[in-house]
Amino acid sequence: MNDNLNTNKMIVYMGFNNMLKHKRGVENVIDFQYKAAFGKINYYLHWDVRTAVYRYKDFICISIKNDTSRFLALNYILRKIKKRDKCIFIHSHNTLMSIMSVYKTDLFTVHDALYYQNKAVGHRLSNFFYLLEILLYKRVAFVHFISDYAKKMSLFSNKNNFSIIYNTSHLEKYKYSGPVKSTKVPYRSSAIKVFVVRGIEERSRIDLILSIAEKLGHGQYEFLVAGKGPLFDFYNDQVAALQLKNIQFLGFVSDEQLISYYDACDLVLMPAEYGEGFGLPIIEGYLFNKPVIASNRCAIPEVIYSNEYLFENNVDSIIEKLKYAGKDLDDDYRLYYDTNFSNTLINNKLHNLYKSLIKC
Repeated sequence: MNDNLNTNKMIVYMGFNNMLKHKRGVENVIDFQYKAAFGKINYYLHWDVRTAVYRYKDFICISIKNDTSRFLALNYILRKIKKRDKCIFIHSHNTLMSIMSVYKTDLFTVHDALYYQNKAVGHRLSNFFYLLEILLYKRVAFVHFISDYAKKMSLFSNKNNFSIIYNTSHLEKYKYSGPVKSTKVPYRSSAIKVFVVRGIEERSRIDLILSIAEKLGHGQYEFLVAGKGPLFDFYNDQVAALQLKNIQFLGFVSDEQLISYYDACDLVLMPAEYGEGFGLPIIEGYLFNKPVIASNRCAIPEVIYSNEYLFENNVDSIIEKLKYAGKDLDDDYRLYYDTNFSNTLINNKLHNLYKSLIKC
């Protein structure tokens, strides 16, 4: 898709992680965004353990060693790109890169507001992040928020120069390209299969899932938790100590495994406390036509099928919604996904945004 776009202009995406090592979250978003702009080679800059150049699909990827000289290296690379390609359009997801770049960022995507995130965890330098976020918006020409909530929580004050475009799922290409390639799914019983995709960290409220598994006991429900994070070992130890047989922590799973888990489950559960600017597992559940119950927090009420599927962050409320979602409801979750979050819909919105911003 490149109608009426200036294909002489190269997009320089700025992110966080190596596409070949860690392609989840922001990396998948960038991987999708470039398809809405050009069918040609673009750049992707990120931090890494060493400075190197590699290819990923239609990206020239440049990793920048994450040390004290990283900002000098960043600007050296940007100047080289600018000298070579003349007209460049910088689309950033990385706050520090945007602030420290010699060139102003043309488009910045906000997943979760910087100050809000750090204040939520009680960071001792939260006031510093307040100033950093204010500075960020002075260094950015246009801002893309992934939800109304993400904008509400930000310090962005311009009444114009922003757009709200939701996320979509990179799993759609697997789901709609033919039958799902099945991999072994380690559910151990004929119970109602509850699938959870979360980072194993404090804000994900994994403790609630553990408490529910303990209260319900083995039999009616079985919980499968995909994801990694700083509390992974802690919760695995808790499962062993409590001798729970109805919950498993899988750690990182591949996309092929992920689609098999979504396909095999009966419903999707997504608890959250803070720092949830969208809620990707929600729409991925809908992609596979599964009911999703989730916390009444952050951007989740904005994304959820209806408020009937929202719970408060306590065990009784979650169990009530588990029972509700387990009923034979006549709700078309796939249609809801296609209508609000499909690749085609989000691609068109991003394409129109690029078309309005790229002038060179």
